[in-house]
Amino acid sequence: MSWLEEVEKLLQSRPLLRIGEADGLTRASVLVPLYVAHGELWVLLTRRSDSLPHHAGQIAFPGGAAEDSDADEVATALREAEEEIGIPTDKVLVLGYLDDLATPTGFLISPVVGAIPYPFEARLADGEVEAVLPVPFSFLSNPEMVEQQVFTVKGREVVSPVYHYRGQRVWGITAKIITELVERLTGTPIVPPS
Repeated sequence: MSWLEEVEKLLQSRPLLRIGEADGLTRASVLVPLYVAHGELWVLLTRRSDSLPHHAGQIAFPGGAAEDSDADEVATALREAEEEIGIPTDKVLVLGYLDDLATPTGFLISPVVGAIPYPFEARLADGEVEAVLPVPFSFLSNPEMVEQQVFTVKGREVVSPVYHYRGQRVWGITAKIITELVERLTGTPIVPPS
């Protein structure tokens, strides 16, 4: 079985949590890009520009709000990934989905997991993406590399997993998506040390 088939099978191993239309939440989608290099699975993240109105400077997956022309969450995720980091939509192989997540900042995010070609040439959207951050899956799946922290977002306390990688802090919805990805692909819950 190829790694593509294995990931696809593992993503389908349990039902998805889907959130219907929720008042006041903007539909959005992200691409969770995976690829294999040097015999290892990698996850590709981005560092958002400091000038953006939402989630400025944060580590995130490529993605954004749905547009009227998007047929579904896949169309949104692929369009945004092409706009933000230059991966052509026809070069992404959709492998599956992760649970919908509502953010404290008003978005309802549907993560789409997809295989991307390697090697690839990232073309970063000026003013939107500062850098790409490839992270080995083996790092993310090591329970010693994640902790729980409490953040205040829009006056609410939010508990989030936090990963620290090469001087970058990955937290919030991005960290929650990573945690679910790891749990689905390894079959083991990530329990951060208290």
